[in-house]
Amino acid sequence: DIAGQGKADPTATVLSVALLLRHLGHDSEADRIDAAVAADLTERVGRPARSTSEIGDALAVRVAG
Repeated sequence: DIAGQGKADPTATVLSVALLLRHLGHDSEADRIDAAVAADLTERVGRPARSTSEIGDALAVRVAG
C-alpha cells in the first residue's frame, strides 16, 4: 500500500547486498556497505524521515566515498 510513494526504507535491501557480497568472498566491498549504512543510520537519529530515493542516494555517496 506504500508502493510508488517513496516511503520504503531501502536499508535492509542494501544490507542484503552486503551479505551476498560477503558470501561471495568480497569482504572489503561488504565492509564498505556496512560502514555506509552504520554512518547513515547514526546521522538519521532525530531527523525528519527521508524518501526512498534520498536514502538510496545518501548510501550510494557513502559507499562510493
